[in-house]
Amino acid sequence: MKEEVICYRCGGQAEDDVEVRCSRCGGPLTVSYERSFAVAGIRRSISSMWRYMRFLPPSLSAKPITLGEGFTPIAKILGQEIYVKLDYLTPTGSFKDRGSSALLSHYLGRRATVKTLVEDSSGNAGASLAAYAAYAGLDCIIYVQRGAGPLKLSQITAYGGHVLTVDGGREDVMRAAQEAAREAGYLYVGHSWNPYFIEGMTTMAFEIAEQMEWNPPDRIYVPTSAGTLLLGLLRGFNTLHAAGVIAGLPKILAVQPMANAPLYHAFKGLERPAPQPSVADALSFTDPPRLEQMVRELRIAGGDVVAVSEDEILRAYRELAISGIYVEPSAAVGYAALRRELDTIVSSGISVLTIATGSGLKRPIGLK
Repeated sequence: MKEEVICYRCGGQAEDDVEVRCSRCGGPLTVSYERSFAVAGIRRSISSMWRYMRFLPPSLSAKPITLGEGFTPIAKILGQEIYVKLDYLTPTGSFKDRGSSALLSHYLGRRATVKTLVEDSSGNAGASLAAYAAYAGLDCIIYVQRGAGPLKLSQITAYGGHVLTVDGGREDVMRAAQEAAREAGYLYVGHSWNPYFIEGMTTMAFEIAEQMEWNPPDRIYVPTSAGTLLLGLLRGFNTLHAAGVIAGLPKILAVQPMANAPLYHAFKGLERPAPQPSVADALSFTDPPRLEQMVRELRIAGGDVVAVSEDEILRAYRELAISGIYVEPSAAVGYAALRRELDTIVSSGISVLTIATGSGLKRPIGLK
């Protein structure tokens, strides 16, 4: 099976798989291969995302780097057809483990000489990559914004990751990491740019469909910042639908805090105000690298974008907690959008799902 890395914008092929953006036009990259899915091909003896190994890019299966991420449970709440995918029940407490596992499986399968990784992060991706790097015996340097969550930074250093702080915004952190990696000759993995990180996210769509007996919910509410999960879900459900495994596509709704909602404003064609601090601090990109791609693919899929207030996020956080689901505020934004439409959801009898992307232990309310 032929596997290529190509530019989403101009269609040009990447000269090297360590490129994180197109050398011609600067656009984001995607992985091109023959996408397929068959229920009979699931490796049911594996209770992780790697049960779908046969439907991922071939380069990932050469040397899977896995800590057992994925195949997380789905909880039904409020006595209705309202579901929460508990994707904080992963090795490092966030959905980012899917991308870290896929990304490192690709590179270490092809580049045994890799010794040091460089990443930029608001916290969760840094912790995830530090953990997987430690497992693989690699050094890892994580660039973060000054003032990043202390518990996430402690998690990174516990794995042996080296934390370097940068003054400025999220995009300044990304540029600093890229420049440092280039100068030192290290591998910059940049999850927000990296196409293999997104491939790991497609497995969540496969899981949701399988766990719901190939009848996915009518709507899925997705916390969104860099967009890796959003794009992975869209790609995964399209793969399932094209293979005839599911009869229809769920409507995907990307959800952002109104305080910092670049996708919302771009999708709605609205003038964007200056971003403000949010309790949903993991959703920190003010200018996500894949913004153009997210807008286009959401429109093609018939999806939508919702922005929620700080009060709505906090209410959702508390409501999930008293339902037994303890997430960080950033992971509650999907439920915040869902509960806004609760009366309509209940009266119409549709099924809905949101994704709990990060553990509440990472960012308890009261800590910055």
